[in-house]
Amino acid sequence: MLSSTSSFDTALYRLALYLYPPSFRREFSVELALDFEEGRQESLTAGPSRLWAFRAYVWRDLMATVVLEWCRTGWPLIITGAVICPLIAVSLLGQLWRVPHLVIAPETPDADLIGLGLITTTVFLVIALTIVVTIWSSRVTSRRT
Repeated sequence: MLSSTSSFDTALYRLALYLYPPSFRREFSVELALDFEEGRQESLTAGPSRLWAFRAYVWRDLMATVVLEWCRTGWPLIITGAVICPLIAVSLLGQLWRVPHLVIAPETPDADLIGLGLITTTVFLVIALTIVVTIWSSRVTSRRT
């Protein structure tokens, strides 16, 4: 029974290591798994309550460090910027659309063409902002690695 618990705990922990960013996982996963197995063996000999305390500590620490390591990569900031910048741009353009001087009278001969131009400009700006944020973020992440 102990070997099945050992293999299950270790397998589950090794699987949880995939929550870390790839570069961190490549560098530290072997050591983390060995430390986990060693700590599990020590707590197993101390008794079942110690084993459960060890598991609780390890999982709490794992969740905290996963969040910390992902924040260190910069990806949460990059993704937030890539989502928020185009949304702000579209919101601002939507506010400008409501300004009275941009109202297109339906009887204007080229009203549909003007509306299509404004929509095309909005889409172009969203795409341009997405490209700029993507290029900027790739430079930031390449400096960190």
